[in-house]
Amino acid sequence: MEKVGRNDLCPCGSGKKYKSCHATKGMGSTQRNKSFWIIGVLIALFISAIYGLFNKSEENGNTRPTGPAPAGKVWSAAHGHWHDL
Repeated sequence: MEKVGRNDLCPCGSGKKYKSCHATKGMGSTQRNKSFWIIGVLIALFISAIYGLFNKSEENGNTRPTGPAPAGKVWSAAHGHWHDL
């Protein structure tokens, strides 16, 4: 049995070239979809890790503005803003 070339007619009888018919229905498209999902998940994890590294100041309560407190206000580290006394 001869190997079917990409530009030969598909042996299924559809009249299409093999590359446009059954060559695309192989494992390649499934493997590509898995690869895109894996790459997407890895990118999302990378972005969340970078965000976590640079967003440490909120966890430590270091987001308090510099300078004296406004009159009648006190800083709430739990909420990250000024509260009335």
